[in-house]
Amino acid sequence: MLTTCLVVLLLASASCLSQGAEVVAPEERHLLPARSLRLPNDTYPLSYQLHIGTNIHLGEWRFAGNATIDIEIRRSTNEIVVHAKNLSDIQITLRLLDNARPEELGELVDDITYTYDPYATFLIVHPRVDYQAFEAGQRYRLQITYTGLMSTRPKGLYWMAYEEEPPSNRTVYVAATQSEPTFARLIMPCYDEPAFKSNYSIRLTHSSSLTAISNMPVKELVNHGELTTTTFQTTPPMSTYLVAFVISNFDHISETYRGVTQSIYSSPTSKDKGRSALKNVVLTVAALEDYFGVSYMLPKLDHVALKKNQGAAMENWGLITFRDDSLLSQDDEDRHKALKHKVMQNHEISHQWFGNLVSPKWWSYVWMNEGLATYFSYVITDLLHPEDSVMEIFNSDEAVHAYSYSSFFDVRPMTYYVETESEIMKVFDIISYKRAACVIKMFHHAFHQKTFVQGINRYLKTFLTLFQPIQRRQRVGSVRFNPSGCLGESTIPAPALEASSPSHYAILDA
Repeated sequence: MLTTCLVVLLLASASCLSQGAEVVAPEERHLLPARSLRLPNDTYPLSYQLHIGTNIHLGEWRFAGNATIDIEIRRSTNEIVVHAKNLSDIQITLRLLDNARPEELGELVDDITYTYDPYATFLIVHPRVDYQAFEAGQRYRLQITYTGLMSTRPKGLYWMAYEEEPPSNRTVYVAATQSEPTFARLIMPCYDEPAFKSNYSIRLTHSSSLTAISNMPVKELVNHGELTTTTFQTTPPMSTYLVAFVISNFDHISETYRGVTQSIYSSPTSKDKGRSALKNVVLTVAALEDYFGVSYMLPKLDHVALKKNQGAAMENWGLITFRDDSLLSQDDEDRHKALKHKVMQNHEISHQWFGNLVSPKWWSYVWMNEGLATYFSYVITDLLHPEDSVMEIFNSDEAVHAYSYSSFFDVRPMTYYVETESEIMKVFDIISYKRAACVIKMFHHAFHQKTFVQGINRYLKTFLTLFQPIQRRQRVGSVRFNPSGCLGESTIPAPALEASSPSHYAILDA
């Protein structure tokens, strides 16, 4: 019953977009021509409004979604193509926006349908009769309601179970996301390629007994009795693979320094095990700001210890997820292992600059994310803890593996074109992490400290310039970000969905 109510809530929350709209089913037969697995560049997402509803507290793994994307037509075309995977019950509404009055509802486009290409995982919106329906310079608002299924594996939106200690011995379910590299399409229809940066306004409806965190700080909490809707501030322009949220009963410890609040989230019984990590991450963010000459861009940075995670950690902007044993101190942890965990934490923090602020256009260049983050995780740890001789660990743990790699596996260039999802996964390897880090270390040695650091500073500030208008205000309140954080992108302000009315709350309580 509650699942049905959540779907109703999500539909109602965007009723201003869909009143009078015809619910269109996909064509039963539509022959798909052979096409590239890469998204066409004819359209571009200007902003996303994402609302996810879940009853995970009841052990229900299906979730309801409402994704509203404001789109600019860059080149005249007969289709709008987005990614979607394993999503069902899809309903689409499309409206043509008035460029002079983008805040208005827009004109309903009622002659469209959609087709799904399972090989490319493309959801293709097109007119019923084939013609060039979308003209260059036009802007549209595409609303897609759907349902999805949480996974037991850390891909897309997934779940895990925690057992509370006596006397309750209660099972608590936690939901978390893993969007990198191509799993955002399991959470929502989206332009799931790193070059398609956009702003995200995220809302989550969940049990009132749980809390939700996401990339940005909470903007508003609305209680519906048994359920609560958490609304977050709008993100800066970012790639889909960085979209993240966690719904849990976790507790946290926090510290604010230089206007950035950092928190360690964990199961309530593990709260105190995060104190060592909290001390480290606060020092590291400040040290990296000083080293790069570029401030951390968001008002907060959360670090979440999870029972299940893709690898040791994931660098989502403002919300890093870790496998719990990589973040929480263990009683029997030796000094070397503790130091490696510190380096790993600093690797993910380095990504807040390399990968999050400056992102690759395509996965061919993933080494620029991973190689820089790997190298600087050692550099900054060595600066903070010179007594630990961390660069010697770099030589033994990173360089030796990097140089011996060709003895056992096929060698490839660091910049290497990939296209399929499986190919993309395979470039997250020793070459992208360890060998790239060694090459960057060689540049550091050849250019010497001053020139190398100046080069890194210039590299970051080339892209930071586009963020400058928001940098000072961003940490003190909710800011409407402009998608011009991507070079050459024209933008409009992200529109806000209307808040649900009390009558919708009554539906939830039924």
